[in-house]
Amino acid sequence: MDETSADQGAVRLVHDDDRDRFAALEGETVVAVLAFEDEDEVRDLRSTVVAPDRSGRGIGSAIVRFALEDTRARGLKVRPTCWFVRGFIERHPEYADLLEDPGTTPSTT
Repeated sequence: MDETSADQGAVRLVHDDDRDRFAALEGETVVAVLAFEDEDEVRDLRSTVVAPDRSGRGIGSAIVRFALEDTRARGLKVRPTCWFVRGFIERHPEYADLLEDPGTTPSTT
């Protein structure tokens, strides 16, 4: 697992590069994942899944923000294949500069 991590309350966010995902952990239990694939200079954020018993606690938003910050730090662009990531970027335009095609809105990518 990548050493990059952040605490979100009782949840620890990690970049699990070996599995092409970001993960949210409570203790050692994975409670959410955001799957991605890096293609040249673009990170395709493909799928966000939060354990049903953990939904509504902001874990999905936290893992997306963490992934977007990691993507920015690596100098990559984003392809928001995942509907949740697209919606997050729409609600947080400070991440719109990361879009693979900045001329489009996340809802049309």
